[in-house]
Amino acid sequence: MDPSTSAFRLAAMIGTLPDGPAYRNLADTIRLLVVDGRLLDGTRLPSERSLAQAMGLSRTTTTRAYDELRRRGVLHSRQGSGSVLRVPTSSTTASSLIVDPDDPDTIALTFSAPTGPSGLTRAFGAAAEQLPSLLTTSGYLPDGLPALREVIAEGYVAAGLPTDPDQIIVTNGAQGAISLVGRTFGRPGAGLLVEGTSYPHGVESLTGFGYRTTPLPIGEDPWDADAAAAAAPHVEAAYLIPDFHNPTGAVMPVETRLRLAHTLRRHQVLTIVDESMRRLDLAGEGLPASYAAHDPDAIVVDSLSKVLWGGLRIGWIRAPRRHVTALLQSRMRHDLGTAAFDQLVAAEVLRHDQHLFDEAVVRLRRQRAAMVEALAAHLPDWDVPVPPGGPNLWVCLPSRASSRLVAAAAQEGLLLTPGPRFTLGAPSAGERRLRLPCTSAEHVGVEAVQRLSRAWTAVVSGRRCEPTGTRVDLIA
Repeated sequence: MDPSTSAFRLAAMIGTLPDGPAYRNLADTIRLLVVDGRLLDGTRLPSERSLAQAMGLSRTTTTRAYDELRRRGVLHSRQGSGSVLRVPTSSTTASSLIVDPDDPDTIALTFSAPTGPSGLTRAFGAAAEQLPSLLTTSGYLPDGLPALREVIAEGYVAAGLPTDPDQIIVTNGAQGAISLVGRTFGRPGAGLLVEGTSYPHGVESLTGFGYRTTPLPIGEDPWDADAAAAAAPHVEAAYLIPDFHNPTGAVMPVETRLRLAHTLRRHQVLTIVDESMRRLDLAGEGLPASYAAHDPDAIVVDSLSKVLWGGLRIGWIRAPRRHVTALLQSRMRHDLGTAAFDQLVAAEVLRHDQHLFDEAVVRLRRQRAAMVEALAAHLPDWDVPVPPGGPNLWVCLPSRASSRLVAAAAQEGLLLTPGPRFTLGAPSAGERRLRLPCTSAEHVGVEAVQRLSRAWTAVVSGRRCEPTGTRVDLIA
């Protein structure tokens, strides 16, 4: 069945239209929602009349907007079937999500993962030396390479969280870990408590298996404990990012961890804790104990991709023993394990190359400082909070223009993800926000800010910014 959206939900996603011809701005905004992934290919739009009523516009305006979308090939209508969106297909390869293949100078800030450190090559070489002994086995490792599970478990024990290797399941990145949890425990209509501002791919990995989101209010930090307590009796699961939260970089206070853990455990809420940013402590102030230290029933997911290299697709689940069998059975119905060689590399890194994590933090700190300095010089009226860690800046714009800014930036060869992609509870609230990953080299980050400044000038001047035909969604 094709997805659909109601008139009131679409109106909330569109928000307030900028000045100018209403029908054209409405068409531009809907097209941008398609291009950046907030409206999926095949989504059935509400009728022109119902959208006009929901937005307080004339029927003539919505009719002309739909006609404009049909003219551009974004909307297809058929008698009796309604109007269905189609993603522009001028560029459809996976690589076009990251870099415009026609422009090698494109800067893509649609992902927040680092390039690989040069020191990582040692681990690949050492893993290659161990490969012959691994080739004498079948290579099927649904729970993971024993040596890797052992060193991961040792890391939790050293951090004060007792863990046995049989509680670890190695996955294809944190994304694979979250998807495995959703596949195992999700069911249609089950309530899922999430932060109102959150990492959308993590949430979508769970809602894809039937969970229905209950977002927390969007406030000064992502965790409203009172709202969580009110929602807890009505949900079955929760997805939280307590350490260097994506995208805000916030850290959940100890008292909030204690209260949420007590509340969710009392109501038997399955809590999935995403710790994939936890090693990126840029302020050097340390972190509270893992959320799982307060809730032994929590499922923890982690990854090396956000810290070392996106191409090292190694993540894992730390699960309570009572969940391990169900997770493994579910995993074997989908795939039979993570690449064995990559697991050898990861085990080498965790056993012998801890310095790479320290170097990653130093490099990210330097890259972030360069971007913050450039923002102060070129966009001084922007509010740029500097969080204690994580790879992102969650900047606040002077006006609600994030989607228009992303369209203008694309014309400058800068690919970004608009703020509403991250604001699950109230998409329009994200129009004042923009996530800027700081994972590029300093000179690239500075150039990105210069292009961003030119794009902002175009937005402020009221110049029309046509969304690009290339589909540019969030990568990571």
